[in-house]
Amino acid sequence: MKSIIELQVLRGLAVLMVVFGHVHQAQERFMGPALLGDMAYIGFAGVDVFFVISGFIIHHLYRQADGPDAGYFLKRINRIYPLYWVYTLAALGGYMVLGDALNRDGDTVNWLNSVTLFPTGNLPMLSVGWTLTHELYFYAVYGLVLFLPGRLRLPALAAWGALTLVFLFLGRSGWPAWAALMLSPFNLLFLAGIALAEGFKWAERLKWIALGMTLAGLALGAWFTGTFGLQGFAQVGVRVTVFAPLSVGIVWALLAFKPRLPAIAARLGDWSYSTYLSHILVLGVLARLAAPVLTSLPLTGVLAYVLLIAAALVYGAVSFYLIEKPLLKLGRGVIGKLTGR
Repeated sequence: MKSIIELQVLRGLAVLMVVFGHVHQAQERFMGPALLGDMAYIGFAGVDVFFVISGFIIHHLYRQADGPDAGYFLKRINRIYPLYWVYTLAALGGYMVLGDALNRDGDTVNWLNSVTLFPTGNLPMLSVGWTLTHELYFYAVYGLVLFLPGRLRLPALAAWGALTLVFLFLGRSGWPAWAALMLSPFNLLFLAGIALAEGFKWAERLKWIALGMTLAGLALGAWFTGTFGLQGFAQVGVRVTVFAPLSVGIVWALLAFKPRLPAIAARLGDWSYSTYLSHILVLGVLARLAAPVLTSLPLTGVLAYVLLIAAALVYGAVSFYLIEKPLLKLGRGVIGKLTGR
């Protein structure tokens, strides 16, 4: 299915958006006024895009499954944890040397969440890991749904979405972190990806609606971040409502239009997980080192974006080939022995 190529491109785009947002933070912290202002925080909508992609991919792979594959849960664990632990250790080293991270202090670390990704209400040591908690929860829910007869799976997922919508309006104030995760508004983004995969032929025929949704979502997201800045992301329900048109629209439009793109676009998707986990560390170190030089040059803001984004992507590529791929191969071998496949 050619859409898998577009999905790789989308993964690369989603991570590039997040890197873009964190470069803005690095500029503000180490180089004075940032080039683009708070509107650059729209890059953090890349997380929302990735949740939609995840829903699409998992449903595309398993919608016809007779039941959960023997290695379903092990494969998801292998995909998430080994590389995450590598960069959690790297983050620990960064805290020991620098005393803080790009966007927070080291004394806010929660060790339970940092190691297991169990929801505690605190950020893990590797701050981007909070998104992986939502990913793992979605994988778990979908895996449990696979135990149901085929005719009941979509209704069960729809019921999960309906409950999420109900509590989106009722609020989740005072809930423990694990309960808030179960009915998080982010669930709706995974479900949107599932809906796109389920109705893919229908979605292809309505590609111009997807383009309009993307453009409208881009305008809404730019206005929202330009107006409210990073504080606008504090309320998850508001965040998902604002960025859903953009995140769903981008995925829908790219899958439907299937534009011809250079091969490097798909490679960015290959490197996306390594880039995502490592870019905070890369930016945190490089911005500190480069700030004295860049601030003495003309076009500081432009040079900062070019240098920091390029460095994050190059390191992500190196990490993919030298760390991520060997770890995945090792994990697959172990899973093969455990499952007999």
